[in-house]
Amino acid sequence: MEAFLETGKAIEEAKNMASEMIRTGSYSFPSSERYKLSSLNKNTIFGIMICTDNNGNEKILRSFSGAMNGEYKVPGYVNPCFSVNAFKEIEREYSPRIHDADENGRKMLSRECLGKINALYAFSTWDGRTIGMPDKAPTGTGDCAGLKLINSALRKRQEIRGLAEFMIQEDGSIHTFPPCRERCSLLLPSMLGLDIIYADSSIAVINKGAGMLSVPGRGEDKLDSASYRFHALFPSSPEQCFVHRLDMDTSGLLVMAFTKDAHRKLSMAFESREVHKEYEALLEGVLTEDEGIIDMPMRLDTDNRPFQIIDYEKGKKAVTRWKRLGITIMNGRKLTRVRFFPETGRTHQLRVHSAAIGHPIAGDRLYGTRHEGERLMLHAAAIAFMHPESGEKVSFSSPAPF
Repeated sequence: MEAFLETGKAIEEAKNMASEMIRTGSYSFPSSERYKLSSLNKNTIFGIMICTDNNGNEKILRSFSGAMNGEYKVPGYVNPCFSVNAFKEIEREYSPRIHDADENGRKMLSRECLGKINALYAFSTWDGRTIGMPDKAPTGTGDCAGLKLINSALRKRQEIRGLAEFMIQEDGSIHTFPPCRERCSLLLPSMLGLDIIYADSSIAVINKGAGMLSVPGRGEDKLDSASYRFHALFPSSPEQCFVHRLDMDTSGLLVMAFTKDAHRKLSMAFESREVHKEYEALLEGVLTEDEGIIDMPMRLDTDNRPFQIIDYEKGKKAVTRWKRLGITIMNGRKLTRVRFFPETGRTHQLRVHSAAIGHPIAGDRLYGTRHEGERLMLHAAAIAFMHPESGEKVSFSSPAPF
């Protein structure tokens, strides 16, 4: 994962937190002789979050990874994602048994103990549900500082406005880093309802799954979508937080805006074709050329919505550059893996263009053939644009899941 809402204000609060601990010599809030900073491991990871409650009141939450000096609950920090009392009961039950057992017995009892401890974990989700520990999760999953903060905010229905995970350096400065891929990435997409790969105070970039709508459709049954979930998670964002869309069947990178100003600037960038996008796809059959350009105008088939068709008289200009990456064998079929570089952004452009050259995208239920259990093999793999706040060029990538 890249940065997750590591805003300037969150960094400032992290520096203040570190300075306060160094000044008092204590890691608890309020400070206490019982919790001496000098007794802590130098590599202790802390987290701090800025959030707002339902009334718009700002809150500051603190956390730490794992345990500090064997304690999971320390004054001034959010609770862990499990019942400490239940955890201690399991420890009291198993510690003497593990200690007295032979090697094989210790292994068996340790696995049994870990299973019961993992069953204690409960994680809150964006829509008010609770989920448990993923199967076969590595040890330490659910104990990271950032995840504890996110869990606390979701449980209390608070809006996340900034987050920083950090370590205190020898000189008193801090070193920050994003949520970990090894453990946090197993839980955060389910907790947040979205796979957010980057977020700051202006924009977020999510990795949309195939089968999810980008924006709500018509009717209550089509309300659930990437933009609906995003706005539910961040209510202060514009209701129309999306700046572009992906087909429901297409997976990959989707940009959202936290502010109206960011939305306006990004929308203008997309409209003026200042955003660079790349897609990866698997096409039916074998393309013999290494690369090419498809220049075929398109329009909506008004007699057969939502189909788009090639029309050289009434269609709008549509241009797609492509590059062959290799050949893939799937279920006995030869497929060509390609990289698409669309120069225009027409609805279903890549799907229609692929079908028009005789190589529809594999799994395309509209313009090709979808076999049982197959998805559309099209993924928004890369995007680059000028950041609406800093003005600097930013780029993001996501490997194709097929």
